[in-house]
Amino acid sequence: MISRLTLYEIAGNPEDINITFAGPDEYGKFIGWITRGPGHDYKPLISTQAIFDTAEAAKSVMKEIVQFANNFTEEDLANPDSLLVKFFSTPEGRAVSEIVLLAKK
Repeated sequence: MISRLTLYEIAGNPEDINITFAGPDEYGKFIGWITRGPGHDYKPLISTQAIFDTAEAAKSVMKEIVQFANNFTEEDLANPDSLLVKFFSTPEGRAVSEIVLLAKK
């Protein structure tokens, strides 16, 4: 299971997402990882068990998850009934949004 927060973290930081793999293990299988980049000390976001037959397969699935995160967040933010959209339309939500924008400068 992937949390909504993790999906937003992936989609919201396209320049600081690292897709990688490890293996093979003793059974010849590979694992996949999605982490933040060097600016966040490669903070782990998503990892799998050793289930992939090749490194390319592990990387491919991780790329699909990143694309899923992008699609999910885009659709979620386009939905006026989304909890986040409703929150950011409140005074508190607008204040949080302004703080986040200032922090990025």
